[in-house]
Amino acid sequence: MPSTTDLHDRLDKIAARLDAARQKMAFRRGLNDGHNLTSGELIARHRFLKETLDRDVAEIEVHDHHVSALERDVLAWINSIDLARS
Repeated sequence: MPSTTDLHDRLDKIAARLDAARQKMAFRRGLNDGHNLTSGELIARHRFLKETLDRDVAEIEVHDHHVSALERDVLAWINSIDLARS
């Protein structure tokens, strides 16, 4: 039969593992909490990107340069990664 010291040591190890698991969960919750966009935020982001793309295309076409579908896609991609502008 294990002694009380052994039992206390086992309980301390379990408590340490539980504490580590709680800290890990808190850290993960901190990474994800509040970082999910709502549908309204996604719609606003899409509207902003579409307006930016349309403005960029109009500016290019003013100089008699037709914007191809590929150029439009590239501009949309560039605008989508520039989160600081929104």
